[in-house]
Amino acid sequence: MRLRYKKLIIIFSLAIMLIGMGTFSMVVPSVDFSFGKSADNQLATKNNSALDSRTDSEIEEDITMLVKNYFDAKQKVSMSELAECVSDISHVEEKRLVTEAEYIEAYKNIDCMILNDGLREGTYRVYVYYEAKIYDIETLVPSLTALYVTSDENGKFTIYLSAIDGEDQKAIDALDNTPEVKQKIDSVQRKLQDIVSKNADVRDFYNMLESSTAVDDTENNKNIDQEAGSNQKKQDE
Repeated sequence: MRLRYKKLIIIFSLAIMLIGMGTFSMVVPSVDFSFGKSADNQLATKNNSALDSRTDSEIEEDITMLVKNYFDAKQKVSMSELAECVSDISHVEEKRLVTEAEYIEAYKNIDCMILNDGLREGTYRVYVYYEAKIYDIETLVPSLTALYVTSDENGKFTIYLSAIDGEDQKAIDALDNTPEVKQKIDSVQRKLQDIVSKNADVRDFYNMLESSTAVDDTENNKNIDQEAGSNQKKQDE
């Protein structure tokens, strides 16, 4: 018997998409990844000597552990644990985490591809492959998201959610468009499409998400129209 789900109160998407800072995700992250330009660039260039004594393997292990802790905190909806993983917890919306946790039972098989070509010292673009375990669906859903990881003077890694300037954004965009990354995106997308086409439960869930997204977009457009009309009326008066 195929599964039926109540309407989601937030937008999910099971198609790889680009959002905000060039972050792509198959299930839209429940944090605000929008990087805005800031006159006070919080990401100053550091001479991070703490990383000089560590091997590439050690750096990769630490970043992978950070990512796993981040996803574990998301699933548990632990704001305190998330605060240890991200640069600014105010960008994390707890009610979205709660809703995601109602549908996502676990994040499994997490694997990180870590790149820093063209990025400033001590910063990394992390492409995270994982498989989402949806409640009542045995088949794991392949997913891909990208994070921006920075380090402090002590070599502690953090998932960066704050403002970023245009030059850093250009470097991130350049990495997102490299053949290596595009190949990864295409591979995960093909895997997802194959599962959706063959698995009825996943297909029903996918269709439910698309329907929820369409309804949400319509409601948002109505709100925008109403606000615009209200403002125009005030101006006319």
